[in-house]
This record gives sequence, structure tokens and C-alpha cells, in this order.
Amino acid sequence: MSMATATRLLTLPQDRETLRVAGASIAVTAAIAVAIAYQRAGVSNPFEIPVFRHLILYQDYYAIVPFIAILLAALLAPLRTLGDQIALRCGRFPWAVALIATAGLAWGAQVVYHAHPLSMDEYAVVFQGKLFAEGRLTGQFPPLLLDWLVPPWMQNRFLRMSPETGAVLSGYWPGFSLLLTPFTKLGVPWLLNPLIGGVTVLIMHRLGLALFGNIEAAGYGVLFTLASPVVTVNAMSYYTMPAHFLANAVFMLLLLRPTPVRALVAGIVGSFALVLHNPVPHLLFALPWIAWLFLRADRWKILGALAAGYLPLCLLLGWGWAIFLETVGGRSTLSQLTTPAGAAGTLMNRIVNIFGWTSETGSGGQLLSLYKLWLWAVPGLITVAVLGVWRQRKAQSHWIVMAASALLTYFAYFLVRFDQGHGWGFRYFHPAWLVVPLFAVAAIRIRPPSALAGYLAASAVLSLALLTTLRALQVEQFIARHLAQVPVATRGEPRVIIMDQKTGYYAWDLAQNDPLLREPVIRLISRNPELDRRMMSTLFPQYEVLAANRHGTVWGLPPR
Repeated sequence: MSMATATRLLTLPQDRETLRVAGASIAVTAAIAVAIAYQRAGVSNPFEIPVFRHLILYQDYYAIVPFIAILLAALLAPLRTLGDQIALRCGRFPWAVALIATAGLAWGAQVVYHAHPLSMDEYAVVFQGKLFAEGRLTGQFPPLLLDWLVPPWMQNRFLRMSPETGAVLSGYWPGFSLLLTPFTKLGVPWLLNPLIGGVTVLIMHRLGLALFGNIEAAGYGVLFTLASPVVTVNAMSYYTMPAHFLANAVFMLLLLRPTPVRALVAGIVGSFALVLHNPVPHLLFALPWIAWLFLRADRWKILGALAAGYLPLCLLLGWGWAIFLETVGGRSTLSQLTTPAGAAGTLMNRIVNIFGWTSETGSGGQLLSLYKLWLWAVPGLITVAVLGVWRQRKAQSHWIVMAASALLTYFAYFLVRFDQGHGWGFRYFHPAWLVVPLFAVAAIRIRPPSALAGYLAASAVLSLALLTTLRALQVEQFIARHLAQVPVATRGEPRVIIMDQKTGYYAWDLAQNDPLLREPVIRLISRNPELDRRMMSTLFPQYEVLAANRHGTVWGLPPR
């Protein structure tokens, strides 16, 4: 390599703004590294702390070095040129990008995510999807087995059940489960979110065209979205977050240029977003848009059409399903719930149980969420997005509404008394995350591409190649370790697995069963060894212990 070539490869952009963005991003990342290192110092066993903190301290921490390396490497001129070229192709060929993304995400859903609903949040919606695929609203568990199938402290949280009849169903609203239904019927429930991820590429492209009016800007928006691990990894999972992201993006796209017809369709989309699993994610995003529409001269036509779109599904799958959940769970009577006072009282009880002025994880929990927001995005993206907010502060009013939706979504969860638990990136913010790449595009000059545009595009390309790969490996290893906690037998025919939640890490999440218990093996959570033995001798006297380890026991038919 000649001296001239080496000099050209190492040439930094002669652009103070780019260097300031790089320097600020590195400084913030270094501060996060110090804060996480400080918290890690007080932990003796990584698997004795809540999973929210575990994932930050023992996954996100190891992404910091490559994160900073990307911020530095993106300064190289050839990489900036490559980033601009790839962004341009994302703008010109969105359908090809969407198809490639869908195929990659589908592969990841099976190989990285093991096609397995990891958390109870995921299992609950998959559980209901199985019921819908069978044409049923509720499943059936033997009442005598309820405390083994679902630990008492978890009952009527993720799964709602009747202790008397054994009727059981998801504790969430049914929208996402309805989306899962045809995929479950076909035996490919893992395919839904990858398809949503592919459609999201197309909608982000359309948003870019609507906001900026050129395919180059749309391409940068697509690249910044797809290169952020928070988007791709969630699109491999069973979480409802990708659907919230997509629904809010379509909702916003329709309301950027509101007409009565577009508002009606936005209301229909918004109503489905409200019932995906719970109404809060869409409600927080939509409130600023509704307030903005109220300021228009044609407010009553637009808001009337929006309300007409919202109303049917909100009544049927919102209020109607909430009543159904309460009556199945036996916690309220039908007469209590169908009166305005009774419904309001039940709603207030739910709010009191969710919200509080202090978090169970302390005030530091909000900082941890901020760390996740930062470290799961393209390096430098949040910095440039903040710059975009500042530059658009006097622009058209819809930019102010976009910022308000993001800020309301972020700060509203300060009042939630529990953290997100499992989840990739800041899961609570994901329904509003779509505004981040759009504000980043608003901060950079596209024609011709500025040094900052090339820098962030280079960072995105490196993020897609390096950070997404690292995150995929981390997720795969975490899920593989989780599944390895299930005890296995090398002899006989296993029929019942009883797992000890005291010796496992979130072992209760492994007690996932068919809603009608039709699978050959039932997974239970131990109450204590003596109660387990009594239960087995009473309900399954034909089975014997085939294997045992510290994670539990396997019962079944002995070898023939």
C-alpha cells in the first residue's frame, strides 16, 4: 500500500459538526461504560439479579467496545462513501431490501431465537393464538394442577384463569394473538414478526418520502432503522413491539396529511394498535396527534372520522375483551363491569396496580432504560436524532408532534412501578422508536450527502455487520442457556417434567404448555418435593421418576 493510499484511507472528514457528533457520542458511551462497570462491581452472581439488570450488565456491557470502535471507524473516508452508496440503494430498491430483511429475520427467528417464546409476555400471546387457531376463546387446565402449571404468584397476570373451572386464557388483549392465528394454524407462528419487519422497511421508506420528498432521504431512514439491532432482534422474537412500531408508523403516515378518509383509516389502524396487547403504547403515541388535529380548522370532520375508525374495534376487542377477561378470572361479575361505575372502578384498580411514584428498581432504573435505548441503536444515531429535534423546532408542526409522541412515551414509563423485565433494547419505548431515524435524517444534508450523512451511514453499515451479529449471538446464547435448564431423561418415555424455580434462572418461564394440554409432555413448576410426589401419586400413579438433577425431575413410563 502506497503512502498516498494510506493517507486517503485514514483521512478524517474536515467537518467540525461530524467530529462533534463523534466526540459527543464517544463521551456518552464512555460514561455509560463507567456506570455499568460500577454496577457490575457489586454483583457476585450474574444469575441472581433481575433479568432487566442482568441483560444490561452482562450483554449490553460487552457491546460498548465495538460500539465505540464503530464510532471511530465510521470516520474513515471509504466507509463514509460506502455508507452513502448503500443508503442510496435502500432508497431506490425498498422492496428488495424488505424481501432480504424478511428472509434474514425469518432465519434469525428460527436459529437465533430458537422459534421459542422466551418470556411470559411472548408466551401469553402465543398461547392465545393457539386457542384462536382452534376456534376457541379459552383453554382448559385441570383445576387440581393449576398451582403447578402456573405458580400462584403469577396467576391472573400473564394468564387469566378460573380456579373453579380451570378455564384459562391470555391476560392480554387479543390483537396480536389474532395476527398470530393464521401463522399458528400453518405451524409457523415464528414467521409473523419477520414479515412485520419487512413491511416496516416499506412503511419507513414511505414516511421518508412523505417527510422529505426524495428517495435518498427515504433510503437513509431505512438504513438507520434496519441497522439498529433493537429493530432486527425484536423482529425475530414473539414480542408485540414490532407490531406496535408498524401500526404507529402507518397511523402517523396517514395523519401527516389528514383528510376525513385518511383519518378514518388511521382510526381503524389505531384501534387495532390499542388492542394488540394493552392500550398504553399506542395511546401514548397517539395523544399528541389527536391534540394536534384538534388545533386544525377542520377539526370536527377529522376527529369525527378518527373516532369513527377507533370505535368498533375498541368496543369489541377492547372493552368487550376486558369484560370477558374479568368474568373468566372470576375477579368481577358481569353486572359490575357493564355499568359505568363498575367499569371505571375496575379500571382504576388496574391503574393503581401498574403505576406508582416510585419504581421497584429505584430511580436508577430509568437510567438503565436510557442505556438500553442508546446501546441498541446505530452508534451515533441518538446524538444525531437529538440534533434533528433541535433543527426542526421551528419547522412544520408535525415535527413537534413527532417529538411529543416520543417524549410522552419515554417519560410516561417513569411512573410504571416495575421495569420491563425481559426484552431487547428499551422495549417500552419501541412503539415510538420510529421517530428516531426520521429525526436523524432531518439533521443531515442529503443532496449532496454531507460529511455527517456519510458518517452516520457508515456507522449504520458497520452496525448492521458487527453489532447486529454480536446481538444475535448474545440472544442465541441466552435462549440456549435458558432452554438447557429443562431436565431431560435418557430412558423411558417422559410425560411430566417438574422444574424447580429456586435453582433455575426464570425457570417458571419454561412451564409452557398447550392450552388444552394435548402435547405428550407436560411442564410443571415444583411447589416442593413432598407436594410434587403426592400430586404425582394421585394424578399420575402410572409414572415413575426417569431422571433428576438440580433443575428438576422427569416423570414418565419406564423402559419396556
